[in-house]
Amino acid sequence: MACTGRYATAAEYDDLLGAQLELTDPAVLLAVETALDIAASDVHMALAAVGACNCTLAAWAVVYLKKLNIIDAAVIQNAPCGQALTDDQKKMFLEWINGQLDLIRKGKIEVCDSETGADYPAVGIAQIAWTEWWDAEIRRSTILRTP
Repeated sequence: MACTGRYATAAEYDDLLGAQLELTDPAVLLAVETALDIAASDVHMALAAVGACNCTLAAWAVVYLKKLNIIDAAVIQNAPCGQALTDDQKKMFLEWINGQLDLIRKGKIEVCDSETGADYPAVGIAQIAWTEWWDAEIRRSTILRTP
């Protein structure tokens, strides 16, 4: 996955928001797709900040990024028809989006498959060289692990 393009379609946008848009109208379709394209740049920025542009997404992350893309698009788009968000709803969604993107940038939400977030518990144990043999083994292991 590269950080290009939108994550959701106009139909998914319409379904999630229940906007009841007339997607057969080219002007409406163009407005929604443009908003999705512009909103996707926010998601791309967060993914690029943590080097997640070229990873394989976790199964749940595909839908999560669609949700972020749709809600961000809803905030920036002026719906030509259908249900429009109120100013309070836009403010609430914008705060939520910014919070989610911040969690991605800080590594607290890891969207790449087989990766763990910053809050995942990890334990490391220092190796102790009790003998010269173990000292040599520790040094050998360090050399093998160092790129």
